[in-house]
Amino acid sequence: MASRNYAPIRALARGQVIIDGSFIGNAGASPTSTRGNGITSITWVATGRYRINFTGRFERLLSFSACVMPGTTGTTTPVDASGRVVNALQPLNTTVTVNGRSVQVTQVEVFVTENDAAPLLINLAATDQMTFQATFQNSKARPRAGR
Repeated sequence: MASRNYAPIRALARGQVIIDGSFIGNAGASPTSTRGNGITSITWVATGRYRINFTGRFERLLSFSACVMPGTTGTTTPVDASGRVVNALQPLNTTVTVNGRSVQVTQVEVFVTENDAAPLLINLAATDQMTFQATFQNSKARPRAGR
């Protein structure tokens, strides 16, 4: 079922780009095992803060959703993650250096908050995985009435 040819995305806003990705936390360091096409890099900024660099410049961020999955299946004792919330800031279009060359990126900073008791920012452990989906609008064109 995973290799099915799905229909292209249809939306009212023109030029939408959906980017799916994931990474494994690394306590107080940059994440490991970054996956997803359209992602230049993911770096740890400070406690509970991660910066995702998406390849290219987008007009605006339409939506961002994420899920934190604690532990590795079958190898880690389950952890209560019901109180973990992920929020994203508005994107910033900038340029970063990758392998000695300048690359245009759209940066989105993500905050992971533990809301079980007193809300506080929390790092993802080396066994935690965050999956996310970002939907960008790639055009300033306004939709017209359908034909």
